[in-house]
Amino acid sequence: MSVPASTLPRSAAPRSSIAREFLREQVPLIAGALLLGVIAAYVQHGFLPGGERAFPVAEVRVPIWHLIWMGVWTGYTMAVVGEAAGIFALPYSMSILQFVNPSVTPSTQLLTFLNPFGALLGFRRSGQWNLKFAAAVCMGGAVGGLIGPFLRSGLLAAADVFHVAVGVALAIAGVHLCYAAYHAPAKRIPVAGDAYREKVSIQARVSGWRVLVSFREQSWDLNMLALFGVGAGVGMFAAALGVGGGFLLVPIFASLYGLPMYVLVAATIPYVIVLSAVGLFTYNFILPAFGSAPIAPEWAWGFFAAAGGIFGSWAASKTQMFVPEHFLKLMLGGVTGIVGTLYIINFFYPLPFKL
Repeated sequence: MSVPASTLPRSAAPRSSIAREFLREQVPLIAGALLLGVIAAYVQHGFLPGGERAFPVAEVRVPIWHLIWMGVWTGYTMAVVGEAAGIFALPYSMSILQFVNPSVTPSTQLLTFLNPFGALLGFRRSGQWNLKFAAAVCMGGAVGGLIGPFLRSGLLAAADVFHVAVGVALAIAGVHLCYAAYHAPAKRIPVAGDAYREKVSIQARVSGWRVLVSFREQSWDLNMLALFGVGAGVGMFAAALGVGGGFLLVPIFASLYGLPMYVLVAATIPYVIVLSAVGLFTYNFILPAFGSAPIAPEWAWGFFAAAGGIFGSWAASKTQMFVPEHFLKLMLGGVTGIVGTLYIINFFYPLPFKL
């Protein structure tokens, strides 16, 4: 005889709900990304790279499981703070895996397009979802995604200039995370009731050019034109690098607008999806239309990394409210800032080791 969920111990029903959510929503996405990786490899190259067979576009030998693992840890660590995997996956691909030609940009952009879908579905389940709040900044991101690839093919075409731009981006992200760590409580975020049975959703109401975002007893009155401008500016720089833009958008929302992490993900996660989709389209179709050479991604690389990234970002959406943000941000900020600083130093004074 079945027992109603309401009569089960408090932990039993949530575990069952999470398992069903994973099987119904996440497993098809992860399996789909893996299948697309295999198909893309045969369509683009006629064989499946990995291990002893190098990825031809990336010019790198790396096992497929390594790319999946890269997606898992970068997807998790960045989704916890409302960002996409790209800001970690890009330098890891360049410095550790030595994927250094221009195709690393759209390949990472493919990861940042797919990886946030895991988080998006997970955050929607817990009420951290509101398209009215996300609309203006996403439209700005779409504009930025059209412009950024032209910067990559022109101003940032040289490898050393691109590396220093990545270094600046990483340094900005590192400073933000460390600053946030010292201004955040080193304890878990309290959760009012079970996220599945007693969730409190983020609300938004549009009036003219303003949107009123509210969560529980807090509210924020935001100018939609300003959100559009922020989205466009961040999008240009992020699309030029091939990342999702969360490394800039999150600190802007947290520091300038005073939005807590639990709320800002309702806009930042949809933003990186929109920005990355437009950026990918621009790299492959808009650039050639304006006389520039297309920059094709290593499709299989991006799909395999995205399979891990989808799982990692979904896991982050299930644990974000329970993670001690203070320590996580300090760790991420320290590593990111150090790597970014090394990239910048290497531009002016070549280091004795290869980045």
